[in-house]
Amino acid sequence: MSNLKISTRLYLGFSVIIAVFLVLTGVTAWRVEMAAEAMTRMARSTDLLQLASNWQGHVRQNSARSLAVVYSEGGSMLDFFKESMAATTRETSETQNAFLAKVQGGESRKRADDVGEVRKAWLAVRDQANALKAAGDDAGARDLVQSKFVPITEDYIRTTQLLVDGEAANAHAAEREVNEVFRQLYVVGALLLVVALAIAVFISLSLSRSIARGFNTALVAAQRIGAGDLTQRVSVSTKDEIGQFLQALSAMQENLVKIVSDVRTGTDTIATASSQIAAGNQDLSSRTEQQASSLEETAASMEELTSTVKQNADNARQANQLAVSASEVAVKGGGMVSQVV
Repeated sequence: MSNLKISTRLYLGFSVIIAVFLVLTGVTAWRVEMAAEAMTRMARSTDLLQLASNWQGHVRQNSARSLAVVYSEGGSMLDFFKESMAATTRETSETQNAFLAKVQGGESRKRADDVGEVRKAWLAVRDQANALKAAGDDAGARDLVQSKFVPITEDYIRTTQLLVDGEAANAHAAEREVNEVFRQLYVVGALLLVVALAIAVFISLSLSRSIARGFNTALVAAQRIGAGDLTQRVSVSTKDEIGQFLQALSAMQENLVKIVSDVRTGTDTIATASSQIAAGNQDLSSRTEQQASSLEETAASMEELTSTVKQNADNARQANQLAVSASEVAVKGGGMVSQVV
């Protein structure tokens, strides 16, 4: 991992973080969808429970009105009960159709079918009792009510109660399922969020530490080289941008060491040559002093020679004068000789 480039590590780190958050989002969406389905089931169960309760209410109302029709003495009240009974029968049929349209099968459908079968028998007995009442056979109608209508009404109410209880249980189960799904959603979401944050923090700390460690190493090496310390080697343990920078620092340090070594060698050579030149200069100075001394002696000798030459010149001049005098004497002597002769 440390041999990868910093940019590559950053891309990988952010990719992992994004992937974790995508997983978190996907799991959350999945649990939310489950919660939505559970809420849909709960809403359907609630609707079925409401329809079952309405159905049971219609059964109780219609049973009471059917009894009122049978036991009514006639007149306007009989017409009122008949109209109310007919309206409630229509409402019951509408409620039954609505319930069967919403139910999807299973125990709810079986209980609804049981209620429907009992309702058919109940309607048959009620219509028979109403027919006897309409024919004027009040006693026969009342006997039928007591013998068949009341027992089947109780059965009708019992089956509707089973239907209501079943739908209530389904609604409660759906509610518990919704609560459980939301609880799992909170737990899983919180857990995934903690994991995502932990991964993000781990990646961030790892990247920052590795980058900071590399920059600190490069900074220390640069400061040491800037201070003139070329003895310690620059350690390179990665191949990323910082490793390449440290490799360049190491190459620069090696070149500086080579340059310093060459300069030192040249300085030693110059120092040796300077020593030799100084010795030569000293020898030359000694010789120059000797030559100067010799020149001084030569100058003194020249002075003596000049003095001697001057004396010689004076002597020569005196000799010349003596020669001239001698010549004159000789001429005089020659004349005298000539005279003698």
